[in-house]
Amino acid sequence: MVIVLITSVSLALKHVENEFLKKEALESGEDVSSVKLLSTMDAFYVVATVMTTIGYGNLSPVSYRGKLLIAIFSVPLIGRFGMLLGSLANMLLDIARVLTHVFIRCFGLRVPLRLSIDQSKLLKALAAQTTREYGAIDLNYKIHVDELQPFLKCLGGGWEKVAVSNLERHLEHSNACTKTTKIQVSELIELLSLIRANHNIAYEKTTFYSAGVLCWIWFFMGFIYYSADWTDVNSFYFSVITLTTVGFGDFYPEGFSDIMFWYFWVLLGCGSFAAMLSTYSTITHAQEVQAHALAKLRRAIGHRASLKEKLMESEMMIRTITEGEKSIKELKTASSIVKAREENANGRDEDDASRSGTPALFNTSDSQLSFQDS
Repeated sequence: MVIVLITSVSLALKHVENEFLKKEALESGEDVSSVKLLSTMDAFYVVATVMTTIGYGNLSPVSYRGKLLIAIFSVPLIGRFGMLLGSLANMLLDIARVLTHVFIRCFGLRVPLRLSIDQSKLLKALAAQTTREYGAIDLNYKIHVDELQPFLKCLGGGWEKVAVSNLERHLEHSNACTKTTKIQVSELIELLSLIRANHNIAYEKTTFYSAGVLCWIWFFMGFIYYSADWTDVNSFYFSVITLTTVGFGDFYPEGFSDIMFWYFWVLLGCGSFAAMLSTYSTITHAQEVQAHALAKLRRAIGHRASLKEKLMESEMMIRTITEGEKSIKELKTASSIVKAREENANGRDEDDASRSGTPALFNTSDSQLSFQDS
């Protein structure tokens, strides 16, 4: 579809422009054969500069119909080229990932995981882990960290390769003050998001570097090719301005071979540059997800820790109050026992005095001696 659109617009532009140039030559009395007409290569070149948004400006439509044609078809051309560039960028990213993995394995390094979460599998695993019923999930249920490995295997999507030590490391990173051995379901969901974001960042960074290498390869190909006609500085300048689609127009390809190389070079170079930018955008988004998940996980674990501290303080206060009440009760009991003993002792003294028939000269009360009249 893209090729058909480019060919149609290019041939229509060639026809419109050449008809205009011939008409102007006839009106001015010039020889039509001496007029420089727009070639097929030039027409394709003009359409290509519009489609890639480079727009050097060294060749442009001069007739009203040609300008209207480019103005009408510029948006469809740019849109189609964007779709083509996206497909090409994905293909180049796949090539970059393969090359990266081969390079990593050759040096014995660990390949970053690309994790994905299936919502249905996640819900089923959470229900089975918490309530043993599909569709019913207890968000307050606490799962021991050591029991998460079977749970991760049920998720699939690369999660079976994530070790429990990795989970503990992320938990310690999210809550450095306290070592968490149990985690709630609501916290587990944020933990999975955090781990996925971390692995995606590492995975996309390797892809970004590989796409950058490809981009520099195409850049140096253009630099070397055009340095044959220009100075090194001008060739370097032209390569950067072209692949970034700036296109000031002070330098541009001329001749059949230069334009043919330009088609091939711009397509692959812009595709590699777009792949690198796409990967950078993915990394930025994953970093935002990582920061959001880490903040929510810290907030959840911190809230649970604060509740635990408040509960411990309440229990300690209740224990203190209970012990105080117990001490007061023991003091009251001891006081009543002492009072009862004193009353018993006074009663025995009075009984002894009445039985002996002699008045009691001395009487003990409250551990003090007092005189009484006989």
